[in-house]
Amino acid sequence: MSPVERCQVDLPVGTAFRLRQLRWGRTATTRIERFETIHWDTPDFRLAAWDAGLRYRRGRGWRVTLAGWPQTGCFRSISLDLEGGPVAPPPEALRLLSGYLGDAAPEPAARIRHLESRRDVEDLACVHQVVSLLVERRAVAHARRVSLRGGEELTGARRALAALRRVGVEETTVQPLLGELVGPAAAPRWRELQLDPTSTVAATVTAALRDYAARLVRNQALLLEGSDPEGIHQARVACRRFRSALQTFGPVLDPAWAETLRADLGSLAADLGAVRDAEVLLMRLRGSAAERGLEPEATERLLAHLDGDRVRAREVLLRRIGSPEHREQLERTLEAAAHPSLLPEAAVQPAVEVLMPLVAGSWRKLRRRASGLGAHPADDELHRLRILAKRCRYAVLALAPVLGEGPARTGALLGGLQDALGDQHDAVVAGDWLRQFATGETAFAAGILYGVERELAEVGREAWRGPWAKLLRRKQWGWA
Repeated sequence: MSPVERCQVDLPVGTAFRLRQLRWGRTATTRIERFETIHWDTPDFRLAAWDAGLRYRRGRGWRVTLAGWPQTGCFRSISLDLEGGPVAPPPEALRLLSGYLGDAAPEPAARIRHLESRRDVEDLACVHQVVSLLVERRAVAHARRVSLRGGEELTGARRALAALRRVGVEETTVQPLLGELVGPAAAPRWRELQLDPTSTVAATVTAALRDYAARLVRNQALLLEGSDPEGIHQARVACRRFRSALQTFGPVLDPAWAETLRADLGSLAADLGAVRDAEVLLMRLRGSAAERGLEPEATERLLAHLDGDRVRAREVLLRRIGSPEHREQLERTLEAAAHPSLLPEAAVQPAVEVLMPLVAGSWRKLRRRASGLGAHPADDELHRLRILAKRCRYAVLALAPVLGEGPARTGALLGGLQDALGDQHDAVVAGDWLRQFATGETAFAAGILYGVERELAEVGREAWRGPWAKLLRRKQWGWA
């Protein structure tokens, strides 16, 4: 089972389009293939709602689409191919899709016939599909589409898109084929909500919480698949952003409702953090040891305890995610994100008037803390400053969809401050771990690495002041 990450641009076409009309780059041979797929989903299309998918293709087994999200002009997805017969999905597929499905069981939802023409040119594949929805072997709906497909980035896509538009291809769409064929019931429902400067408090808070909840669910699938440690990191970030938003926007939320959610997400974030922190520390110390030419055997003896902690923490996390209690918690979180409990008098007010002062309050807390630091701040003082910078950044970015470039630029500056403080904190944590777990036979390696981390921690005491000076320029906060 190997995951494949794809970046794809889908474009609707007119009935007159033919792939052989396409000319760009060197000449390429067109390959044509006919096949049918059976898409499995719940009666209410829970997988389609998330841009996820489960389909069976005779002779090729099952394909699971774990996550999909529009990004920088293309539609990214991570797919895995699994073996199995057509009667029931493989258990591994259901495990990976559990965050989307909850307690619901998928069943055959649509049979689709494909006529697919493919042309590989340079680093891109151009695929022309004519697809039909079959009901009792009769085609009842049709769609035609051209897709540009590549790896992590669609290199050379600009020339290809220009060539496609010259022969009648329209603007980009991210509407999945299943939604186009079946109709609104199978349309994606967990994408970003669009905001503008006139948006209300209710719309802005809902958009932020929905975004964080969606990130949590999508990255849980990546976490379960396990090939990319970013899944755990991004799931943890989603929890943190959700909890930070509940705190920042607390004055417009029902207090009991918000506190219950914060407690639920705090427990999950702790379990995610136990795995992520161990992974980051392992990668950091292994990389540092390799740079300094330490013997791999000595390094692994030193890090054996940390690696064991990582394995045990992941086992705890996977047991939690596989439990009915977690599925119930996830459902509660999604429901809360879709329908947050706002104070009635605040919900209908303009977000610019009500929420901007709350974000400005986060900035004032950060500024007071930074201004109160002396010439030689302690490690715990810098760690507290990092937490406030992170909260302020999350609050600022929540307003970016409403106000645009101003908050986005400020968020980038806060990200620079957060990164600088994070590097210093990581060095402190690494040094503390080395001092605690070094033994007689690993003392030499631990001593060398400890010296490196303490030096980095000392450098970090001053490194944050550059990003901070940029933030103090008032013009960066002209939108607030």
